[in-house]
Amino acid sequence: MEDIRVVIVEDDPFARNWMSMLAARDLRTRVVGEVEEPSEIISILERRTERIDLILLDTDIPGGENWIPRIRRALKSSNRFPTILCTGIKPNGRVLVQLTDPFFRGYILKGEILNSLAWAVALAVEGNWIITDSIQALSSSLSFTLPKPCIMLEGRYAVQNLTPHQAHVARLAFLFSMERRDLADELGVTEDWGYGLVSAVYEKIGLKDILSNDVDLSGYLGNHELLTSHFEQIKEESRGSGKARDMETLAFHLLTMPEMREL
Repeated sequence: MEDIRVVIVEDDPFARNWMSMLAARDLRTRVVGEVEEPSEIISILERRTERIDLILLDTDIPGGENWIPRIRRALKSSNRFPTILCTGIKPNGRVLVQLTDPFFRGYILKGEILNSLAWAVALAVEGNWIITDSIQALSSSLSFTLPKPCIMLEGRYAVQNLTPHQAHVARLAFLFSMERRDLADELGVTEDWGYGLVSAVYEKIGLKDILSNDVDLSGYLGNHELLTSHFEQIKEESRGSGKARDMETLAFHLLTMPEMREL
């Protein structure tokens, strides 16, 4: 299966860089465009010949909800229908009630999805409607019927019962891909001790069991064909070696997996 090609529409440079980093680290997704204003996505849709699979559309940009009808018209006139996943900081009813066309695939809050953004993207492209818990509450208050199948994601739960210190080590090592020497300096420990801390996290999240070839990946990853195929390839290439780069890649996906509840 091909990678998911993503365009990010986000005016906050910090949020845009964070989204781009998460998409770049995930095996399933690739960022092919980043813009600050919704107007720019219309130009991209009109002139671009390459495939776009999903648009991450920030609706907190001033007047962002007013751009939804214009983007809808641009998509229909160009006969190009990438999936659109809306993002925001606070739930906005004016946004939600406009997401009625089939190419809209959900509405998520940044503070609720956190590091699980690429999972939201992948699930949306698979045809699910994706929300976070505040959007479910908003839909109930507005009597808005959420399309089916709908999955609510929770990106804030504690991963694999890691201790707070282990979770901090995991963020530095796997989200930020920090070199082991820099990691040790940041934690104030020796480099050997830093390696030991990372090894303990690998053990805790079950990564060594996965690489042993004795574990069914669906028990960890669910039915995600693209990700599973990547994992199987890495397992085959690293059999008996446990290369650090491969281990970090696998750990990143396990650590960013959200809690999922089908509605």
